[in-house]
Formats: sequence, C-alpha cells, structure tokens
Amino acid sequence: MSDIETLHSNYQLIEKAIKYIDAHFKEQPSIDVIASNIGMSKYHFIRVFKEYVGVTPMQFLHSVTLNYAKEHIKESKSILDSSLDIGLSSVSRLHELFVNLIGVTPKEWREKGKDVVITYGFGITPFGQALIAYTDKGICYLGFIDNNQEAIFARFKELWENANLVHDDVKAQTYLENIFINNKKYNLLVKGTNLQVNVWKALLNLPNGVIATYQDIANYIEKPNAVRAVASAIGKNHIGYLIPCHRVIAKSGAMSGYRWGIERKKILIAYESTHKESAVEVRNATAEDVPSICAFIKSVSPKKKEDECDHAAMLFHWIENTHSHSSLLAIQEQEIVGMVTLMHTTSLLSGERSAYVMELIVSKQNEQSALSALLESAISVCAKKGCQKLVVLSKISDVKLYKTLGFKQTQEETFVYTIPSDK
Repeated sequence: MSDIETLHSNYQLIEKAIKYIDAHFKEQPSIDVIASNIGMSKYHFIRVFKEYVGVTPMQFLHSVTLNYAKEHIKESKSILDSSLDIGLSSVSRLHELFVNLIGVTPKEWREKGKDVVITYGFGITPFGQALIAYTDKGICYLGFIDNNQEAIFARFKELWENANLVHDDVKAQTYLENIFINNKKYNLLVKGTNLQVNVWKALLNLPNGVIATYQDIANYIEKPNAVRAVASAIGKNHIGYLIPCHRVIAKSGAMSGYRWGIERKKILIAYESTHKESAVEVRNATAEDVPSICAFIKSVSPKKKEDECDHAAMLFHWIENTHSHSSLLAIQEQEIVGMVTLMHTTSLLSGERSAYVMELIVSKQNEQSALSALLESAISVCAKKGCQKLVVLSKISDVKLYKTLGFKQTQEETFVYTIPSDK
C-alpha cells in the first residue's frame, strides 16, 4: 500500500472516531470506548493515530475541542497580524502559490471558461477522496468528496460551465500525490470578485497551524464591518486545502461550517496544529540524560531539597537497572518536558506483575501533552513487560485525562490502569 493509500485509509478511521466523539461529547468517552465503537482495538487505534498525526490520541482529541480553539485564538491573532504583514511584503506562501485572477470583466464572467481546456479527475488524499481540476495556468478546483461525487462535480462544472473538460483520473492522482505527499507547489487559478480574491489571498498567508476568526480576516483586508461578506467569500472558495479556508473559525471558538464537512475541518485543524511545532515524543532515558534530567527537575521543582548529586546517582541507578525500572522522557524540540520512572514488581502471593510510578514530573507549560504522552507510553511499556496493572500515585489533578485514558481512580491521588490480558 502506498503512502497516500495508507493515509487515506487512516483518515477514514479517524473520521469515524471524530463522528463518534461528536455524538457522545457530553459522556467524555475513553480511548477504549472510542476504539471499540469504531471496530478497533485500543492499541491499533493508538497506532493509527500516531501513524497519521504523529502524536497520541489524547493530544489529537484535545486539539479539536472548543477550549483548545479559545486558548489559541488570542495567540493566533498576534501570529496572524505579523505573518499577514510579512506575507505581503516578502517571500511568502502567497508568492509560492501565486494566485492568477481571471474573469474580472463582465464578458469573461458570462463566458464561464469558454475556450479554456480543463483536465479533471478523482483520486484519494490523506483527507479523503477529492476532485481536482487544472489548466495550463494552474489548479482551478480542489474539492473533497463524501458520498456526494455527483454534487461536487456539478459544483465544479457550474463554475466552469463552458470550458472544454478532459477526464483523466491517472493524472489527477499524480497531482494529488504531488500536493499532499511531495509538497509540490502549483499556481492557483481563481475566479472571484475583488473582495473574494483579497480574502483568499489573506488565507494563503495563514501559517500552518494558525487559526483565525472571520473578524480577523475582515480587519486585515480593511473591511472590519464586512464580516458576513468575508464569511461568504470563504464559503465560496473553490480550491480547498491549498487556500486554507478550514483555518477560519467563529469568534466563540466554535468550528463553524465547512463546505467539505465539519469532521474534515476538525481533522485538518487538528492535524496542522500538531505539526505546527514539534510534537511531544517519548523515549527511554539513558545515563547520558542524567544532567539534563536533574536540570529539568530543578526547573520544575526548584524547592526540592534532595542533594543534586544524590538525586543524579539515584536516577543513574534507576536508568541502568532496566529489569526492575523503566525511565521515560517526554521530549519536545530537543528539550525535556516531562519524565516518568516506573518500578516493576511481582507479588509473591498472587504472582501478579504490576508497575508503580515512582516519579512523574511534567512542566506546567506542556502539562497535558506531556502527561498524556508519558502515560500512554508507560502503558505500552508495561504491556510489553507482561504487567497486569499500572498504578499511578500523582498529585497532578487532571482526573479527566486519567479517566479518558482508561484509568480508574481508587483513592484521591491514586489511579489504576488494568492492562488487557491479550496485550
């Protein structure tokens, strides 16, 4: 299976998961429940997410929530202000994806592409099936399909009603792979009013992972009172993904309508948000990490009274003693943002093998992403070592996160995860 086929298949599974989450949002379903209801095992579900997005399911799901959007609107606004200004005065995405405006005269509007030769076709992308069309000047249509191929084709044909159409699915798939896999840049051929084109130009300069509101775009094109017209222009964008109208949301943070499906919009935003900056990765600690670990602990817990040398010696012992301990580090942009040390024990009475968290530290700035990454990795390590339980004694108060991952709270600061016997 090719890269694009794998991504397309994974997208379909993730879309099912998003639909299930939307339908059961108030219940806050756990990863186990979500996986079960889309016909997958939890571990296969986690693997698919990591292959598709590069982060854990918890990080991914967090990025499609209303709270996430609200948290990032203010941050995105400052990025937006600077990036849009930079984009129009220097080499930017706008220049990489040059927008060639056609159809500005009444006659050309009426002719709807007369004498223009357009090659079109259907193919697969990492975000579902799509219809793509292009001329010798550039791409003139890109729309996603969800059991509505005829409707999407009709919309495309209405836009270019009098053009000479050539159907070629093989060439279309090549274009789609160049766009979504090889990151090849193409010119974009658009039809629209001056306002619409100005809005689309603004969208082209939104950096990957940045979200904006309709008001932000209206302010940028110096039409602060034309929010509805801006929203209409965004809704009439006929080159999906490349002109990123999916990055615009309501002022409230709500993921408002998207021509190609609200689930796809959420997935696009989540996918890009996790690729905006390096994701949190988890790996085994080594003896060489001890100085960095000590510096990290000191920065997170400056009031710790242990002698740093003794602490380093203890950590070195834990890291080297791999049979009874596992030390995992959460790394982001080559910096430690969290660590967990597990002690593996076997009960003399029952023979049950369990793992206890001896130390769990995450930076406040990365608390949720680091914690979810560490806990999911700890579960994976315990499963490989044949443990039946993972016991976490933690003062980190994100009870909802523990429960979402499948932990049960047995005492105020104690959470237990029972590892399935078939894992």
